Amino acid sequence: MENIEVTFYLDPVAHKNLQKDLKLFQMKPKESVLIKRIIVNHHSKYNQKIKELHDTIKDSFKDQASEPLVEDAVWHITRYISENSIDKSISTKGKRIKDKIHLRVNNNESLLENILEECPSSISKSEFIANIIYSYLDNPQYERERIVFKEELKKLETAIKNNQAIKIKSKYDRSHNNNFQIIYPKEVCFSNEELFNYLLYKKVIKGKEYARSIHLYNIDTIFLLPENCTFSEEILNRFKRMKRNGVQFTINHNTEFKIQFTEDGLKRYNNLNYLEKPVALDKSDEETRIFYFDCSDMQFKNYFANFYDEMEVLEPKEMREHLLRLGQRMVDKYSKDI
Repeated sequence: MENIEVTFYLDPVAHKNLQKDLKLFQMKPKESVLIKRIIVNHHSKYNQKIKELHDTIKDSFKDQASEPLVEDAVWHITRYISENSIDKSISTKGKRIKDKIHLRVNNNESLLENILEECPSSISKSEFIANIIYSYLDNPQYERERIVFKEELKKLETAIKNNQAIKIKSKYDRSHNNNFQIIYPKEVCFSNEELFNYLLYKKVIKGKEYARSIHLYNIDTIFLLPENCTFSEEILNRFKRMKRNGVQFTINHNTEFKIQFTEDGLKRYNNLNYLEKPVALDKSDEETRIFYFDCSDMQFKNYFANFYDEMEVLEPKEMREHLLRLGQRMVDKYSKDI
């Protein structure tokens, strides 16, 4: 097969959202890479959705309409739903001109070619591609990431199901010099904010076990190994704490933070749902405003930086000393010209 080029048109807001995903999932600069993954990985789910709609419409007509009429109705209804599900908040006044996009299908992309050949006769390839993308964009962010990295996710789920160790290479972790590392996968889960997916895994370094997590989009290459996975109770407990507080933050200590809020600080913590909010332990007391957390150091520092004048860290001593040094540096910096 020779290289072929397909031209299709997207609503400008949908196109902008597609470009956002390109950055969110840190993919290659060319959006064609993302578009091809969406078509290949999402077309079967899209086809199932169309089939269900087709059957519903056909049943509602009670055999009073011909098959071509049903197919035409399916397309028009689907297009209407898809285009009207797009966020119009940033659209311009009046009728919007759709963005023109060129997609080149290379001679080694037979699967993509076959999918495009499945395009129903009642619509064009341009409309077919656009509708698959609209259907993809209708999913929440973490689901879209799972669609884009469907093959990587499938390998991880196979390894987890079979309790197998894996060898992976990450895209952006410079600490490993772009080399492969052997890890022990436990679970793929999404963040509490339902934004990104993470692989929870165990890493052994010089005989010591560590609980870790990595972005799904950051995993470049995966090889399944014959070695089985085992997880100690301590590692499983760390995984549990990470999932409760924020799976993106690794925990490899047993530190418990004890703080006391001011009245205003407690109101802010209870009422404001900031991103990456640590979850208070059950023994926390609203009356005394003394709260306990077992999140990571990084999450504690990042989140509670907004509360330092509305709370006091009671334990551990190391965190009190850290905040004292931080406060002293601020005093030294701002008292120079006073």
